[in-house]
Amino acid sequence: MAKAPEEKEPASGEAIAVVPSDLDEKTHAEMLMIYNECANSVRFAKSQQWTTTGGALAIFMALGILGELGPHYGFLTTAIVIISMVVSGGSIYSLAIFQFWQQAERGKLNMIAERFSNVLRDVRAYLPPREANVHRYILLFFMLAIILVANWLLILYLQPYIHFGK
Repeated sequence: MAKAPEEKEPASGEAIAVVPSDLDEKTHAEMLMIYNECANSVRFAKSQQWTTTGGALAIFMALGILGELGPHYGFLTTAIVIISMVVSGGSIYSLAIFQFWQQAERGKLNMIAERFSNVLRDVRAYLPPREANVHRYILLFFMLAIILVANWLLILYLQPYIHFGK
């Protein structure tokens, strides 16, 4: 769990001094804009990861219905299995790309945050970076596991209709 930042107020009850950034006004505005764009990019990439996961599950569902309702001989069921594996591979590759993109954007956020006030740095330090990374990679693992398990279940579901080389 995240720990609250250590108390930085003096014992006498005085507030700690706020150390503003040493950037000029135009550069500060520029940094705020870039910071906002990076934060939006991280949110967009995470949204795309969930959309990719949901899309892959929807495709597996459609392939399962097609395999059940379509002809149970010939090329169709074999093609469905091949398509499901291609969808799995493409989805997993996409999830990895989005994860690397988020990591790059977080690096930019950290660089920008170092140039802002100590208050912003204190707020950002509320959740330690290591803990945040653990949370992100647990979610990524579950997305990958969901895709792989759904593909495996689709193949098991279609097993009676699959005839490789027969």
